[in-house]
Amino acid sequence: MTIREASLLAGRHASQIYRWIDAGRLATRVNAHGVTEVLSKAVVRIETEVKRGRPKGVPTRR
Repeated sequence: MTIREASLLAGRHASQIYRWIDAGRLATRVNAHGVTEVLSKAVVRIETEVKRGRPKGVPTRR
């Protein structure tokens, strides 16, 4: 799947998908048309590992 499709599946911005790729958490390949692709099951796997929201103990801004 493309980066855009992966971001829709994960519910994250495409820049987050690129950060995961740069960190080595997602493997990629380039197809015959020059489009970068990632495995959908890898996106689903990493999304379950990453927690959303503010870390515990971090106060809100008021």
